[in-house]
Amino acid sequence: MNEKMPTYRIEIGNRGTPPNETYGWNIYQNMDVLPILRSQQFFGSRVAGLADANRSRLQLVDADVQNLKTKEQ
Repeated sequence: MNEKMPTYRIEIGNRGTPPNETYGWNIYQNMDVLPILRSQQFFGSRVAGLADANRSRLQLVDADVQNLKTKEQ
């Protein structure tokens, strides 16, 4: 069975007006319309929000790789 690895996309959103802007994120799998994961907190900078989103995305990818390895055994 040849299963494709899912792809994840990150969407960064902001609230408020400068200098009181906060940022949050959503992670979507493949071409899904609804997010599979949302940020639990808001961040004071876009870079901090993106770094947190990327950490979460990497955890999802690692879980997919582990799942694929166990299916192959």
